[in-house]
Amino acid sequence: MDPAPNANPASPVLLLVEDEQSLLRAFAHAFERSGYTVLTAIDVPSAMRHWEANRDRISMVVSDVQMPGPLIEELIAAVGTRVPRPPILLMSGELRGTEQRIKQLMSSVDGFLAKPLRIDALRAEVERHIGARPRP
Repeated sequence: MDPAPNANPASPVLLLVEDEQSLLRAFAHAFERSGYTVLTAIDVPSAMRHWEANRDRISMVVSDVQMPGPLIEELIAAVGTRVPRPPILLMSGELRGTEQRIKQLMSSVDGFLAKPLRIDALRAEVERHIGARPRP
């Protein structure tokens, strides 16, 4: 789901990255109904394309950790080049990797939510990081 042509240009823009398409659609729909503009990606390469095309508009990145293909660290590094860096929230049912990788990953982002998670918990965490809730 890319932003609709009539999306409110003042609404916060979320880059939502999730390889489970049913979750991606559900999360995107819920945030769009709440007034957010949502860019969706099913993997790191498509998230990188959104980042390169919209880096100055993206208010926050919300991403699953475990996905096929390139590691999420690639996206985190790219987002980290923007000053100020938008908040990054990770979510996962299982964090895989060495203890050092997990520590480095957690120290490079603004929050983490364990799956399964409820949309209201995700929305509350997003709102905590980017401010007041947008108006639909």
